[in-house]
Amino acid sequence: MSARLILLPALLLLSACAAAVPGYTPPPFKETSRLAKPLESGDMEGGRYRMSETEKAMDCRRLTGSMQITIARLKDSYGRTEPSAAAAATQKMAAPVLGGSTRGADREAEYARELAKLEAYNQELAAKGCKTLDITAEMAKPVESGKRY
Repeated sequence: MSARLILLPALLLLSACAAAVPGYTPPPFKETSRLAKPLESGDMEGGRYRMSETEKAMDCRRLTGSMQITIARLKDSYGRTEPSAAAAATQKMAAPVLGGSTRGADREAEYARELAKLEAYNQELAAKGCKTLDITAEMAKPVESGKRY
């Protein structure tokens, strides 16, 4: 009886050692979805937004959804107070030294870029024969309060 009790832990240890083969990496459990990849952003040249290839490959539903999210983000941030000039200057000076981004320091430039992006998305929707959004009417709508659960 005691031999069987000693044999069981010894077999468990040996099987654990056999399972840990050096250099072995198990195969991935599932393949990554193409929708899970981050979207590449387009470029802003001369006040016009040029869409990337991944943005052009989006279907009508995704383009419209992205536009609605962008409009909601713009409406939310438009009413907020502007950061002080000292804070914006500090962010612009500290970013190259400490490593970081100056994105968001110039809110008017960000707002103009997002509006140009919305116009480009709207033109792409029209080119694909999809229903376009009236951006000025959407921006004029009041901000909906958040849902309370």
